[in-house]
Amino acid sequence: MRDDPSEALQRLRSRYRPYIQRLLWAAAVTLMTCLFALSLLPIPSIARADDNIVEQGDPLTLSVERFLQQRTASLGDQVTIDIRQSAADLGHCINPQPFLPRPGVPQGRVTVGVHCGNDGSQTRYLQATISATVRHLVALKSIDSGQRIDPAMLGWQQSEISRLRRGYLDNMDQASGMVATRRIPDGATLTDNMLRKPWMVKRGDTVVLTAVGQGFRVSRSVEALDNGGLGSTIRLKTENNQILQGTVTGQDRLRVDI
Repeated sequence: MRDDPSEALQRLRSRYRPYIQRLLWAAAVTLMTCLFALSLLPIPSIARADDNIVEQGDPLTLSVERFLQQRTASLGDQVTIDIRQSAADLGHCINPQPFLPRPGVPQGRVTVGVHCGNDGSQTRYLQATISATVRHLVALKSIDSGQRIDPAMLGWQQSEISRLRRGYLDNMDQASGMVATRRIPDGATLTDNMLRKPWMVKRGDTVVLTAVGQGFRVSRSVEALDNGGLGSTIRLKTENNQILQGTVTGQDRLRVDI
């Protein structure tokens, strides 16, 4: 007499259930062990390795970018540097040493030179664009030529640096107490060539010249041949018509070192 199929299946399940349970438990333990091992892999180090690969790929461009970042630090945090010429087109550069052919803080479109080689005998040039939003001084009202600048006449404005003329003023001390060299319209951006120091010596006036040397100090009256602000160097004429140069040290006072 044959067994009922359902009863035979039930007996098989009962017989092999312990083996199946042990197999499933072993598989679960293996899976957990693998997941734990994967969690210990040094993923950050892999990312750094990728960065190193990129960095080693184009040292010329990277050296120029770092150089420009340092030179534009005074422009603030909102600075974008775009190196438009591919360094790969220039060939390999050993020990790149970037420099600016034109001194000053790079702004707008600039040319960056790079000395290559251990002795710097080879020179390459790259083109870059510096974009930044900067704060600068503007006139709050019209200022007449010859008028002395008071801080109340000025205000602040933010602009994209490429739209500003070179020499824009970004410090109130650069303008306060200065004298306008031309009429400055309301809302105009102030630049250094719009202002000058107040004259402390005027051309044609009789002023006191102090000659200073080792162990002596002599003062005499001379004629100023130029206008001059504090610290500027102007021409002067002595009583015997000798032409010298002196430094403005105060109101109607000059100094010459002998």
